[in-house]
Amino acid sequence: MPASFSDIKRAAQEFGIAAEKPTRGSHWKLRDVTGKAYPLPCPNGERSELSDVYIKGLCRAFGLDLDDFKRRL
Repeated sequence: MPASFSDIKRAAQEFGIAAEKPTRGSHWKLRDVTGKAYPLPCPNGERSELSDVYIKGLCRAFGLDLDDFKRRL
């Protein structure tokens, strides 16, 4: 089930991960305090919907528990 980027961004902030608006293009970057980044394609900005593939990748990249992250969406 797709989730809106605004919900993903809010849930990521709860884990200390900030969203960076793209300077050009449509890929937002989620970045943690260590500087590690994970890009997300959001052609419709915060209204974009992202599939579970991106949510799973985000959780893998930052070492987050997938079930815990999904509960926060």
